[in-house]
Amino acid sequence: MKTHSIFLAVVLLFCCAFVSAQEPEKPAEISPHTRLMAARSIYIEHSGASIPFDIIGDAFQGWARYQLADTPASADLIVSIVGPSPNPRASAGPGGKDRPAPANDFTQVRLLILDAHDRAVLWSGSEQPKPALNEKRHEDQLVDASLRLFRRFRDTIEPEPAP
Repeated sequence: MKTHSIFLAVVLLFCCAFVSAQEPEKPAEISPHTRLMAARSIYIEHSGASIPFDIIGDAFQGWARYQLADTPASADLIVSIVGPSPNPRASAGPGGKDRPAPANDFTQVRLLILDAHDRAVLWSGSEQPKPALNEKRHEDQLVDASLRLFRRFRDTIEPEPAP
């Protein structure tokens, strides 16, 4: 009986040592696309021009795939919209007329989709507005660039069916 108890204790000790020597299993990596598809709520933040924020923000609301959250902590995703400075115009040229800023002064409309919990970038894209000679045309170019950028993201989540 005593031999049986010792044998059982040795086997139990061996099993405990074997279990503790194994590495803990790592959770499976979840792809960015899978995380985007599983998300249900977004928080929208922006900096720079208000036109890209308004256009892309309205597009997200109209899409209705994601619920808008009031805070980043209550969202699954953070949508970060960065627009060019509101007035990319150069100083007045000869005769007091505005002239367009040099091409390298135009900045892009950028869209980042971040995981709200670890701020990992799940999707990013940018669009360059076309140069414009006047403020109204510049605003139109910002609208167009913002819409193209939103459509690229939306097509990642819900691709258009092939014709």
